[in-house]
Amino acid sequence: MLVDKDDELNIDDLITKGYRLFETGHFVEARKFLDAAHSLNYENPEVKTALRACGYWRQRQQNLETIYDDVAKGDYLYRQWKHYTGKYQTDFEHPLDEGSACIKKWVHTEALSYYRKQAFGTSDIEAFFQAGRCQKALGNYEECISMLKEAVGLSGGSDSRSLAELADAYALIGESQWAKVLLREALFLNASVIELDEIISPLFRRLIDRLSKEIESENLNFSEWLPVYGAIWGVLDVKRELSAVEYGKLKRSIYALKSEIAISNEREAVLAPKLINHFLRLIDHYQITGTNHEAIDDVLVNIKLLSPAIYRNYFEHS
Repeated sequence: MLVDKDDELNIDDLITKGYRLFETGHFVEARKFLDAAHSLNYENPEVKTALRACGYWRQRQQNLETIYDDVAKGDYLYRQWKHYTGKYQTDFEHPLDEGSACIKKWVHTEALSYYRKQAFGTSDIEAFFQAGRCQKALGNYEECISMLKEAVGLSGGSDSRSLAELADAYALIGESQWAKVLLREALFLNASVIELDEIISPLFRRLIDRLSKEIESENLNFSEWLPVYGAIWGVLDVKRELSAVEYGKLKRSIYALKSEIAISNEREAVLAPKLINHFLRLIDHYQITGTNHEAIDDVLVNIKLLSPAIYRNYFEHS
């Protein structure tokens, strides 16, 4: 199908107008501009793809009207965005980068409005957490940090997901020291619940991508190995002294993990990275408090017994 230059200019203008309406969720109106562009060139891949995306989100918008709970509305939009970017887009004829960026703004602005209402109305930890994620997706990092600090505070600092997202946000504004401390803490508390695909800062993405070359990302222990390699490679290298209570808990946890491994050899592969991470935390504490070298050497022997490769890596990078 031959299209003259004037039509091409008109098509570009109509697409741009459609995308602007994507940003505010006016998909019915956006469809009119895209239909007009389609009538000028039925073969234009961007127009055809934009129409598909428009139809997808108009349907989701209608579904949203049948949901009455604020958090459920936000969660629905979050799930649909994950499906859109993870699966639906794979069949697109055109990358639709600009159009999807506009849709992303609408989705997360809309979801944020629901999460904020719930968060400030009920002091809901999860709502503050999700609101923080929305702010991060929108590029509002300071507001993201504010929301996530509320979530961390309400959880008493025990919510690994909130700590990890807060670490990511700090990394995005260049506060790398805070970021490293928080991510290491999050991974120590409960690495398995952290959604690594939500971590977007270059500082941490490089670490995740580098580790994926060492260990298959589908490995069930991938998250548990992350703080181990992160510490050894000098990314999660910020150390802190433990309180007397934390030190006591760490020693008890180490004893429990060693006992569990001793009972079942099959558990060693599962628990080894967690135990090594505990040992590295103990070494940090010993180094900061000036504990004698014999105690540190004893911990290193335990690491060597669990993983000679990690033991070698420790000295190669120390």
